[in-house]
Amino acid sequence: MAPRPGPDVARGLSLVELVIVLLVVGILAVIAYPSFMGQLLKTRRIEAIAALAQVQQAQERWRANHPTYADTLTTLGLSSPPSGRYLITIDRGAIDGYTATAHAAGAQALDTACSSLSLTLGGGNTLHSSTGSALASVCWNR
Repeated sequence: MAPRPGPDVARGLSLVELVIVLLVVGILAVIAYPSFMGQLLKTRRIEAIAALAQVQQAQERWRANHPTYADTLTTLGLSSPPSGRYLITIDRGAIDGYTATAHAAGAQALDTACSSLSLTLGGGNTLHSSTGSALASVCWNR
């Protein structure tokens, strides 16, 4: 006798079911990708914050032995991060302070919310600022 079809017989996916699964996966991908990219850009800002902290420490070491703050990274023995996501510059080096800025570059240039992060030391106070559509407190994770 031939086995009768019933619940024990395995059956494959039909073409319609496969198309529905692919459609659902596609919709989820379209929704998730922009959020993922935004989070990736936000996470990479930590690189700029760390580089500016390194500049700040090097500036304080430099100032301990010289009458003014340094006005270039090479004077401090530093360079921009090797990843190429940020270019670090010192905009002003003087007796009373300096401004160090991390400009987004390469793939990080897509970060229009925080296109640059700046650390300014003046009069003994440190100011954190940024350019872009987000507040400085958001860009600096504060």
